[in-house]
Amino acid sequence: MTARYSGARRFARTTFTRLRFGLCRIEEAMKQGLPANNGLSDFVLGVPELLPRAAGEPLLTDVQFASLEAGVATGADLLVSAPTSTGKTLIGWWAIASAIKSGGRAVYLVSHRALAKQKFEEAQRLFLNGLFAGDRSAIVCATGDGVEDASGRKTNAPLAASLVVATYEKFLGCLSVGGPPKDLTDTAIVCDEIQLIGDAHRGRNVELLLTLLRRSGWRQLVGLSAVISADDGQSLADWLRLGLVRNVTREKALRIECRTPTHILEVSASPGHVGELTQREGRANQGPLDIVGELLARPGAGPVITFCMKVDQTYELCRDWSARRPETMRVVVPQGLELDAQLRSALGRRAAFHNAELGEDERLYVEERIASGLVDVVFATSTLAAGVNFPLGSAVFAAWKRWNFDRGRAEPIGRAEFQNMAGRVGRMGQAAAEGLVILAADGGASANQASQLMDLSAQDELGIGIHPEDFGSLTLQLFAGRLCANRRDAFDLIASTLSASREAALGDGTVNHWEPELNAQIDRLVRAGCLIEGRSQVSATAFGVAVARSGLKPETVLFFIEGLVRRSVELSEMLPSDEEPGTEDDLLFVLAHAALTSPEFNSEGGEATRRINWRVGRMLVGNDFARRLDRLLWERPWQADVSASNGALLVTGWAAGETRLQLDARVPGVRLGVIEATARDVAWILTGIAEIIAEMTSPVLADESKPEALRGSGAQTQAARRLARSFRRVASRIASGLPSDILWMTSLELRNAARRRLTRTQMLALRHQGLTRPHELMDGGAPADERRRLALVAGEEGPALANQVRDAARIWKQDEREHFRRLHVRRAERMQAEAIIAAMYDARGDALEAVFEQAMSLVAVGCERLDQPGNQAHPDFLVTIEEFPSIVVELKTKANDAALVPLNAATEVLSASELIGLGGSFCVTVCSPGVEPNVPGIIERCGRLCVVSTSDLAEAILRLREGSLTREGLYNWLTTPGVALREDLPHPR
Repeated sequence: MTARYSGARRFARTTFTRLRFGLCRIEEAMKQGLPANNGLSDFVLGVPELLPRAAGEPLLTDVQFASLEAGVATGADLLVSAPTSTGKTLIGWWAIASAIKSGGRAVYLVSHRALAKQKFEEAQRLFLNGLFAGDRSAIVCATGDGVEDASGRKTNAPLAASLVVATYEKFLGCLSVGGPPKDLTDTAIVCDEIQLIGDAHRGRNVELLLTLLRRSGWRQLVGLSAVISADDGQSLADWLRLGLVRNVTREKALRIECRTPTHILEVSASPGHVGELTQREGRANQGPLDIVGELLARPGAGPVITFCMKVDQTYELCRDWSARRPETMRVVVPQGLELDAQLRSALGRRAAFHNAELGEDERLYVEERIASGLVDVVFATSTLAAGVNFPLGSAVFAAWKRWNFDRGRAEPIGRAEFQNMAGRVGRMGQAAAEGLVILAADGGASANQASQLMDLSAQDELGIGIHPEDFGSLTLQLFAGRLCANRRDAFDLIASTLSASREAALGDGTVNHWEPELNAQIDRLVRAGCLIEGRSQVSATAFGVAVARSGLKPETVLFFIEGLVRRSVELSEMLPSDEEPGTEDDLLFVLAHAALTSPEFNSEGGEATRRINWRVGRMLVGNDFARRLDRLLWERPWQADVSASNGALLVTGWAAGETRLQLDARVPGVRLGVIEATARDVAWILTGIAEIIAEMTSPVLADESKPEALRGSGAQTQAARRLARSFRRVASRIASGLPSDILWMTSLELRNAARRRLTRTQMLALRHQGLTRPHELMDGGAPADERRRLALVAGEEGPALANQVRDAARIWKQDEREHFRRLHVRRAERMQAEAIIAAMYDARGDALEAVFEQAMSLVAVGCERLDQPGNQAHPDFLVTIEEFPSIVVELKTKANDAALVPLNAATEVLSASELIGLGGSFCVTVCSPGVEPNVPGIIERCGRLCVVSTSDLAEAILRLREGSLTREGLYNWLTTPGVALREDLPHPR
């Protein structure tokens, strides 16, 4: 690329360096100043984090400068390829800032859940108070854990936000809701780690997403990659029709050293230079701990990250290192954090380990300690190399080969993974003059393999992301999204992918050999009831659309539905009632066991999408749940699948609120992070199943559109419908690790506290003190104060935190309602309905009844007043939506937002409907401001009552007017037993 430097001073001259594979032009390191017509807005120019400066002048890396020249801030579509530590993230933020400043929307796509959360926090810091004027609903994070905005509130409409930070898979799911948008030309999209398109396991979803985006168009697309070759970069850029900005050198020096028994291999890279591999005679420490000690003795070489290929190696090396070191600091664990005992001991010796078996809060705590300079050495798996930046001075590879179970041997990791891990050190802004990476090899073949990894001038080939075995899930997505009308359309679309062009290049220039595989998958989906085929057309059924939206295998959904219908009556009797507390943990165990034995964890219907950690199934443990409930399990006897039985036991204990010590005793050797990961997988499956059951048991859906097991209106089908919202609530319990009675505490927002939300440990401590309901937590009396302090006493912030929790409970519902009132009134202004929507929040008693009639009129829903003068004890309204059976509606209000409608008031409509001869009708209680959080299970069990807050009803009314909710969807939402929430509003077809 020809450089034009207007007002920019070079810090080093352009050089030409002889590389292993030819002559390559290398640009200099840093540039001061900006290129002409750079396009950066005044907003970006005024935010230091968005524009680094030195001596008052902008200071850019080479690739940042080149990207501005290429037009990244003026809407140019670019693929930016440069090594780690060259500031690619900032390039993405520039594109996003330009789009938002110009009135557009933006999406930042990342590879991992943890990285999404980091970028989500970063986006809030950069844009919330500037571009979005403090509107927390404008920024949304979407991952497999769920979708929430910057206020921490859940939403199922992420595409309505101005800025979405998401994983690739989750955003693909968001686009698939109701069919992918046909036009995204108002949206700038940043694709981080875009080389994932060639990943053997995840590439198919990334490639399908990019294929859909190619069809819908975009305002701007910027791809970022650190490990893509020149040829692959050009190929990908051509396929996406992007300009290519490529820089092959680092902005800070990096030296990689491989030690063998007789000599040392070495290669280095620095600004403007990529060196050749050299070899010199000599011997040096080869043991990882000896190397760590050697590095820490050098000024500026720490902290040191020691990469391990096995989780157990992180524990072993950290233990051995810590045994050599005295305790030098006292570790004060933050309130609410349960910390592993070995980890706490290591931290006192300025050491740590970091892997996927740590709990999420533990990993974050370790990362904070590293960032604060309180850790000298961390022993980590690749979990600490997923794009997150830390001030690491050196790296040691304790191993660089990983066991290949299919081939039964240890094999070197890929060059891309090695370079990404090595690139974690010597990053811009760190004190050391250069980053140093050391690995060891036995010599001979091992040394040759190491030298291939060390070749910084080369990158691995991109690989093929889509394979014929992936056609099942891809085909369902294509037809469910209405992207194809017949078999030929589907084949042509798949043949247009990047993988298809690469596959064709390897053979006869075509992918015709893929067509029989595709047709076989279409036949499979027809048999499963997901597709229906006429003489010339193929289309997705309502069931197929629901399955595609969930991301589950069709086989998993059918497995659940068939098993559920046979057991639905007995399972629904586990829910609480007025007379008995129910056995919800039993229900939870049965559902968790079903999830863990489902096809998601085996090869039925294609490659497993989830795996249970091997430690979970090492040994069969005593399991009272399994013994008592064996006859209700989908797969039995329970002893036949040790992993599923143990996993369900752990998940049940986690959701029941067991402590870390109690969980540790359940299945020896299984750490908290494994339990959390298992719980996330189970919660994801149950959430998808909940949505499908609610939709497939809808009274407005024709039997022909339902799976055979759910047709008709028999007792089993009705019991299955009663369980739809129970599934979702069980999934929420599993995801958060909490009993039902304190789930509501997850939405408490603490003001002026170290953390905005209570931790799981803190919520359970409050429960232990008998504080489970809002009025108990907000009580200002001396006994309640004492119980709050006892629950939250640990740490210096204990007394203050107790008061903050009390205050948060007092304004909990008020805060939430004010947040949504502001958003809803703003949306209502577009349809001249702001007065009605505002009154739905403000009115009480008779005034609310009048507003309710106006709201029904606004959406053309029939509303007959029953509670007329002389009609004693009548419900308030009879509501009729289209030709569907009428709904009996009662409104219940409290005088202020701190008070909630209790169970007795919420259920009065049932007896009232019976008194007037409507005992067979479905009933709805509309509550303002809301309902007591202990209500859901009891309401679900009764089978003909739904409770909805005025805030959630306002959301439904607005969506109906906006066209994103159908009348059938509204009716189904209001007639599903339980508490209706905005986040489970049906998606449009």
